[in-house]
Amino acid sequence: MLFRKLIRDLWQNKTQFFSIFLMSLLGMWIFVGLESESAGGIRAAEQYYEEYNLPDLWVQGTNFSKDELKSIQELQGVEAAERRFMMNGNATLPVDPYLHIAFLSDGDISKMRLIEGEPFETGVDGIYIEEVFAKHRHIDIGDTFSFKINNQKVEGIIKGYIEHPEFVYYLSDTDMMYPNYTKYGFIFMSDVMYPNQENVIYNQVIITLEDGADAKEMKKTIEDLLDRDDVVLLDRGQIASYSTFHDEMNQHQAMGIMFSAVFVLISLLGIVTTMARVTANQRIQIGTMKALGFSKRTITVHYISYGFVISLVGSVLGAYLGYKTIAPYILTLFEGSYVMPGLSAVFTMKSVYAVILSVAVSTAVSFIACRKELMDPPAVTLKPPAPKKVKQSFLEKSRLWLSFSFSTQWNYRDMKRNKLRSLMGVIGVAGCTMLMLCGFGCYDAINDMVDKMYGEILTGSYKIMLSDEATYSMAEDYANRYHGQMIQEGSVEFVSSTNKKNGSITVVDAGNYLHFQDEQLKNTTLTKKGIAMTAKMAKSLGLKQGDFFKWRLVGDDKWQVSRIAQITRDPSVQGIAMTREIFESFEYSFLPSAVWTNMTVPSTLIDEDDVTSVLNVREMKDAFSESLEIMNSMVIIMVSGAVILGFVVLYNLGVLSFVEKTREIATLKVLGFKSGKIRGILQKQNIWLTIAGILVGMPIGYLLLYGICSTMSEDMDVVPVIYLMSYLVSVGGTFLVSVTVNFVLSGKIKTINMVDALKGVE
Repeated sequence: MLFRKLIRDLWQNKTQFFSIFLMSLLGMWIFVGLESESAGGIRAAEQYYEEYNLPDLWVQGTNFSKDELKSIQELQGVEAAERRFMMNGNATLPVDPYLHIAFLSDGDISKMRLIEGEPFETGVDGIYIEEVFAKHRHIDIGDTFSFKINNQKVEGIIKGYIEHPEFVYYLSDTDMMYPNYTKYGFIFMSDVMYPNQENVIYNQVIITLEDGADAKEMKKTIEDLLDRDDVVLLDRGQIASYSTFHDEMNQHQAMGIMFSAVFVLISLLGIVTTMARVTANQRIQIGTMKALGFSKRTITVHYISYGFVISLVGSVLGAYLGYKTIAPYILTLFEGSYVMPGLSAVFTMKSVYAVILSVAVSTAVSFIACRKELMDPPAVTLKPPAPKKVKQSFLEKSRLWLSFSFSTQWNYRDMKRNKLRSLMGVIGVAGCTMLMLCGFGCYDAINDMVDKMYGEILTGSYKIMLSDEATYSMAEDYANRYHGQMIQEGSVEFVSSTNKKNGSITVVDAGNYLHFQDEQLKNTTLTKKGIAMTAKMAKSLGLKQGDFFKWRLVGDDKWQVSRIAQITRDPSVQGIAMTREIFESFEYSFLPSAVWTNMTVPSTLIDEDDVTSVLNVREMKDAFSESLEIMNSMVIIMVSGAVILGFVVLYNLGVLSFVEKTREIATLKVLGFKSGKIRGILQKQNIWLTIAGILVGMPIGYLLLYGICSTMSEDMDVVPVIYLMSYLVSVGGTFLVSVTVNFVLSGKIKTINMVDALKGVE
């Protein structure tokens, strides 16, 4: 009997219960979708890294001998170690595309993933090339392929297409913010292919550790063992390919928690208001069941089953849909950004726990909402509830109250009598505004980053990238020929009292094509009294302006101790910057790696031996803007969720409010109020709640955007920015949703049965 009653009550209150169902569904849809996607990405990465033996540590230096390699291999905690030679070069193809080049001594650590072709063998000639780059360039297996390193040409036969665990995500010197794997690639081969066999310089040792070995302690042990100032040790977290992919997965998990929490909160508030109304309306039925002998426990279980059933069905269905829709969709968008095999959604125990938690909390809230009606004995429950005692507020006692219109007074008192319903309306509107504003804010923040990067910081139109063999006189010649600005860029190792990081160095000569911004994002000149450090790098090192830190150029054996004289912000490069004069004061020779210019640089310049590439800034900006598929998808999900949230919550509250105010509305009609006038009264309350919700939702939306920006990778410093148009669209969109819902519901005024609405309690 109680089951039939449950079904009947759910149907009679289908609008309210459907909104609870939909909020539960959307909450789990977003959470499980992003959780399954990120968990699938992490699982695919772990399997990939394990199968192909990704190193735990990378030791970089000028040249590692066999004795040094052997001493590392014999360390307790080291499972295996290999030497290899890593460098950059150019393929002898049109526009000399950039290449990452590796000469291997063994190949058992950090193995290649063979897509097609012959397996790799140590000591055998043959080149293995990255698949995407090769196919875009129409390079087939069996073709003769040549490339240049240090002005030497190396030639070999393509033996296979590969992918590599160290190149899941990678950039060339020609890319600043987003990869394009069709323009550049990587090749691996045995060290017998090196052109000067008598002088192979192994500049890297890769190490795998035994289970349980601590990477941080092993780094210190190896540093002490080698006792060389030019050695730099990196762990997985300091490798861009590894850290960028995992940072993105963690960001998606955080976004899933933040967004789903909004929908779950709304569903809980919906349960509170709906169950409170259902039990209040069924007070007589509850008393009758008690009088007929139904135990308090049986009745309690019956009523809390409403929230249990609705949240269970909504959460389970939402989890299934999230796993089947959001996760596969986002994973397909990774194809242009990451080269990660085996990407597929994974339904984790976190998702199971989330469903259980959602259902458990919903059930508990159902009990809290209806326990008041269930506590009284039958003799009390069978009587109508005593009218609520509403005390006059200070405002109602003041003279100001008399100056208010009837509609204002009526709405004020209605909201005061139904505080929970009004609160839910405010929270629902706030959630709608928050998600919409955050969605548009993500779009604005990325576009603002691109505009700052390519409009305020970099004002040159072309960047001439020079080879490692280019001399200062060559760079100066290009700067004079194109009226350009010379800069030197490189890698730096930083050490503070709390942390150790790797970053970049930018040395600036006279010119006006590379600019800097302070912490308030105002244009500033580079200090001539010391070193400037980016805010994000300073934060990761636990430093502030005025603090001292140690640094050295990667590959150099000389450490410097310097003070941070200036803090700057840069969206894509984190490290230090200084003028040429400051750099040379450390007894370094200024050797430009690039020249910025506003003059048009002919594409034929790439044919020069000392030029590796010529970058067109406009093309780089356009390519980056076109590559933001994942971000655009997130914006669509957030804005769509905001609209659905707004419609569902406001419609649910509108129906609930209309049912509760049927008697009052009927009374107003009897007193001569026209339907249009009553609509206006109801619309006024709706506008009040909408304005309150918008005012609450806007700062929360900004905080949500701030949280998303703070989870970006360490190399990117994205400033949370929301343009005025986004505020206007979010506020206008929220108002449009609110007014539309109220217009639909206020039409029900004409359908009120006056006799049923006005007759007394029987």
